[in-house]
Amino acid sequence: MIKTLKITEFGDFQTPLKLAEQVSQLVFKSYPYVKSIVEPTCGTGNFIRASIKAKGNLESAYGWEINPEYIKILKDISYNNKKLKINITQKNFFLIDWSLLPKDLKESVLFIGNPPWVTNSELGRIGSKNLPQKTNFQSHAGLEAITGKSNFDISEWMLIKIAEYISGKKAAMSFLVKTSVARKVFLHICKNRLSIKNLNIYNIEAKKHFDVNVDACLFCAEGSSEHSKEYVCPIYDSLSTRYPIKTMGYANGKLVADINIYNMLKDIDSKSEIPWRSGIKHDCSKVMEFKLKGDKLLNGFQEEADIPEDYLYPMYKSSHIANDKLKEPVKYMLVTQRKIGVETDSIRILSPKTWAYLQSHKKKLASRKSSIYKNAPRFSVFGVGDYSFQPWKIVISGMYKNIKFKLIGPFKEKPVVLDDTCYMMSFESEEKAEFVYKLLSSKIAGDFIDSIVFKDSKRPVTVALLNRINLKRLAYHLELTEEYNFFFENDKQKQLILTR
Repeated sequence: MIKTLKITEFGDFQTPLKLAEQVSQLVFKSYPYVKSIVEPTCGTGNFIRASIKAKGNLESAYGWEINPEYIKILKDISYNNKKLKINITQKNFFLIDWSLLPKDLKESVLFIGNPPWVTNSELGRIGSKNLPQKTNFQSHAGLEAITGKSNFDISEWMLIKIAEYISGKKAAMSFLVKTSVARKVFLHICKNRLSIKNLNIYNIEAKKHFDVNVDACLFCAEGSSEHSKEYVCPIYDSLSTRYPIKTMGYANGKLVADINIYNMLKDIDSKSEIPWRSGIKHDCSKVMEFKLKGDKLLNGFQEEADIPEDYLYPMYKSSHIANDKLKEPVKYMLVTQRKIGVETDSIRILSPKTWAYLQSHKKKLASRKSSIYKNAPRFSVFGVGDYSFQPWKIVISGMYKNIKFKLIGPFKEKPVVLDDTCYMMSFESEEKAEFVYKLLSSKIAGDFIDSIVFKDSKRPVTVALLNRINLKRLAYHLELTEEYNFFFENDKQKQLILTR
């Protein structure tokens, strides 16, 4: 029995033989020229077994595995085909010198298997040494690197290395991975214009096969002697589905969830005339958020807070906005600034009770981990500006798959604010807000958003994605250009007059 700690350390889910056989039968029909296979991180070797069964004339089969306990199991495996060369090696994938691979792995080779489904940070937390050298291989910079964007799946690193190896060769790869990983590898192939063709994704039931709740798939790709003019990746609902449910693509440097629909509406993919913003970030919900029970204001510690309304605003979270029916706000947020970086000491004079409350929780607020608070005024918040306090907002949740816009107005004569899991477009005018809401809640807007959104992502909707929706082009598709001009072109003329 292999210890659970070791399984965690190596990040593996052993593939059931039946699933490995299904995969092998599918891929060898696609790659009949294959003479050799490699199963990196081969574990108990089920893909080696399944490949030999599906492809009777294989010439060589390689298994690479870092865990010595798996190597012991595989050393006892024998095969009836005496002409088949079997090579099982204890090997650290991250230290492979790809230029030194044997001749039979230069062409007509298939890399197949199920690499670890863990991230580098997860392995780092338990002290695992089964990691690539620390490098920002995704080229994140600045705040993205600081806030965790440089965290990556181990399988992503592995598949990118293999994709780069098969690029330009008569070779192929087929791996069971998280769907999010497959997309990242596809994006890397596109961005770096690797010589790869016949990319395909086949969805699998991870819960059924591995007892994990994650979107997973079989990702397949084939080396090519030429650069692709267009990178597309059909997505199939299962390993047995004959026709794709949609086709992922690459356009303007970005992944596209459905390239066919996108191509019909791509003129909308420009720039939003009104910027989308994130909600307010405070990283201390038990102190900064309250629920009104009767006439009592309770914080997250269920303490009664004796503070006036001076810095309190009704608020919505993602869970409120995602509901089909938006109810009246039941929560409040303490907003200490109207703009980022503004001093907060004046609260002491303007609202003594609010200041006393903040002082009573100063240790918790000072211990917020994010580096953005390091040199900021005490009790600071972020994601705040004039837009936060405008009366009318079109809002959307960033956390839920049911992508729906909502139009909200003031509540009890105060603007409603959002937490940082939500996004907003703000307006002074109710009429203009209603017109833009009409555009964004249309079927055409929904089709365009569906074509660029990957709903299985942790945050399906982002500010960057929303800011790609050009309202003028959307109005054109809806035959509402005249109304658009009334609200937007008139505003431009007024601004010109004011600046003369």
